[in-house]
Amino acid sequence: MAAATPSAPGVADPARGPFCLEAEVLENRRIAPLSWILKLHAPQLAPAIRAGQFVNIHTSPSIVPLLRRPMSIHRVIHSGGSAHGFCVLYDVVGPGTRHLSLLKPGQRLDVLGPLGNEVTVPAGTRRAVLVAGGVGVGPIKIVAEHLQERGVRDITVCYGGRDADHIVPSEEAAPHGCRVMVTTDDGSAGRKGRVTDSLRELMAQGRLARGDYLFACGPVPMFRAVRDLLGPLGIECEAATEEYMGCGFGVCNGCPLRQRQPDGTLAYRLCCTDGCIFPLSTLVFDGDEAASQPVGCRP
Repeated sequence: MAAATPSAPGVADPARGPFCLEAEVLENRRIAPLSWILKLHAPQLAPAIRAGQFVNIHTSPSIVPLLRRPMSIHRVIHSGGSAHGFCVLYDVVGPGTRHLSLLKPGQRLDVLGPLGNEVTVPAGTRRAVLVAGGVGVGPIKIVAEHLQERGVRDITVCYGGRDADHIVPSEEAAPHGCRVMVTTDDGSAGRKGRVTDSLRELMAQGRLARGDYLFACGPVPMFRAVRDLLGPLGIECEAATEEYMGCGFGVCNGCPLRQRQPDGTLAYRLCCTDGCIFPLSTLVFDGDEAASQPVGCRP
C-alpha cells in the first residue's frame, strides 16, 4: 500500500510511491570486514526507484533503535527485464545494523521508500567523476549504472576510506567499465591519501574539467574538501547528503541543513524531501565562514 505522498521533489504520481511495505530478504552477505550488501525483494517498490534515492528501514523489531535508518539504494535488481528488488550497502556500526547483519533469506523487513530526489545529469554529458568516502560508496553503483544507460562511457570513481577494513571490493563499488581509484588514510588499500588527491590527479591528466558531471557522497569533511577544491575552478558537483532522520518524508523536521540561496542568504532545507541531493557549492557546513550570516526558515 502506498503511503501518503508529501510534496517531495521528484515524486509526482502514486505509482512512484513512497511505499511502506515488508520486503523479503533475498541475500545478506559480508563483502568486506565491516560492510554488507542486503538484497530485498520488493516488486512494488523497485520499479519506482531512481538513481540517488534512498529508503528508510526499520532495522529491528525491538525498540532499539526506535527510529528507522535511512540508507542509500545501492542498485536495482532486474529479472526478465523487470525490476523486482533492490540492494543497500551498509556498515555494521550499531545495534540496528548489527541486527541487519543477522537477517537470513526469507525473513522480512519493514521498508519505506523510495524517498528523496534523484540525480540530474545534464544532456550531452560525456564524462563523469563519482566521489565516495567510506560508506558513502553506497549510491555510487546505481548512479554509475544510470550514467551508463545514458550513454556515458568515461566514468571514474574516486573512492576513499580510513583503511582496508573500510573499503569494499571494486566490483561492488562500481559496475563493469568504470575506472576505480582507491585511497586510504594509512595506505593499507590502494594509494595512501585522500579522495581529493585522486581528483587532483584527474585534473593533471585533463580528465576533470568544467562540463563533466560530478557526484559525491560521504562525510562532511570530505564534502568540504571537495567543494573547496572544485569551487575556484567553477566545477559543479551534486552531493548526496547524509543526515539523521526520523520520518524520511518531511513531517518531523529532524534533518535540517543550510543552503545558500541565489540572493546570498541562507535557508534551512530538509535532507529528506528537499534532497538528499543538493548542489555541493550551495551547502553551508558548521565551521564555514558563511555560517554566521542570517538564516531564514524553510518555505
